[in-house]
Amino acid sequence: MSDKKSHMINDGKKFNILYLHNESVMGGAEISLLNLVKRLNKKFFIPHFACSKEGPFIDELRKIEILPDFVQFPSIRLPNPVQICNTIRTLIDIIKKRQIDLIHSNQPRSNLFGAIAAKIKNVPIVWHERCLEQGRFDSDNIFSFLPDKIICNSDAVRNRFTKGERTDAKIRTIINGVDLREFNSESNGRVIREEFNIDKDELVVGTIGRIDPEKGYECFLESARIILEDLENVRFLIVGGASNKSSLALEKSLYEMSVEKGIDKNTIFTGFRRDIPQLLASMDVVVLPSGIDACSRGLFEAMAMQKPLVATNAGGTPEIVQDGITGLLTTPGDSSDMAKCIIQLLQNKELAKQYGKAGRKRVEELFTIERNIKETEYVYLELLDTNLAVN
Repeated sequence: MSDKKSHMINDGKKFNILYLHNESVMGGAEISLLNLVKRLNKKFFIPHFACSKEGPFIDELRKIEILPDFVQFPSIRLPNPVQICNTIRTLIDIIKKRQIDLIHSNQPRSNLFGAIAAKIKNVPIVWHERCLEQGRFDSDNIFSFLPDKIICNSDAVRNRFTKGERTDAKIRTIINGVDLREFNSESNGRVIREEFNIDKDELVVGTIGRIDPEKGYECFLESARIILEDLENVRFLIVGGASNKSSLALEKSLYEMSVEKGIDKNTIFTGFRRDIPQLLASMDVVVLPSGIDACSRGLFEAMAMQKPLVATNAGGTPEIVQDGITGLLTTPGDSSDMAKCIIQLLQNKELAKQYGKAGRKRVEELFTIERNIKETEYVYLELLDTNLAVN
């Protein structure tokens, strides 16, 4: 591979990569995508974006001097022929204007439109799959013959796709990566504890993720209630923002639930935060209560910070968390089991420290951002250079 790759690189051509993205909020998928384009080898790849609307994600793109084109990605479940034709026409215009060499589509909503435009313009396309379930109408599985390559962020996501020689050959599992320089045990959580008036002798259990019905926050709050029956000196941090009316309503209902359970004085809703390393540094145990995460960024970040984990044994989580080695896996939705595991780690500091160290080691070996980018760039090279061997 290395000789052929070097030969291609020495030709001096820069490849224009068009990223398609429908969301404008900031979540795990958006952070992963930003990490990729920030660190792409700019000697060989030039990133371009086609997005649907303004928002925090677009603001982040502009900070790194990427000015996106805008295109609407209509629903294919309620198809409007005029909108569909307009979207494909707009994408074709962008491909021509930006002289695009490869398309990287990041969401189901943009996948089909990107694939049609790519076929018309004879440009290779990569689909990036980050979701476990798409319901009965899984358009990406149905139309999986269209993309040239499919990147899945876990084997759990990969298993969504119907087995077959052609499909298997085009799928690559590339797990998310974390920046070990940004997330390390040297970060100090003192500022966070001061901000939220958390005493030195209080223990902190935290969870990180957007406010969403699928994230399992109800289970987390019930676990908190159970824990406080045995341990009084525990505070619970819910780190994540609400991005729309429904999630704002959910956030309100979660707060009301904490009041009803009598745990509101021990529970802190931080809202959206950027200082994740400092927040993690303030925590004694990090929890993932969701049962549907394909590849949670929070797990990698917590492991990099040497934090012990309690996470649900579902989705892509068992590919990341080793039960009894880097943390404890619990039954999805079982708040009693979750509480028992959290208490075990809060009361056994040596075990918690052991899990934390093992987690950092695992991230260093398998889940670095450098590895993630290198594997993604190789997928591009497979499609852009016909002389490159495909392994």
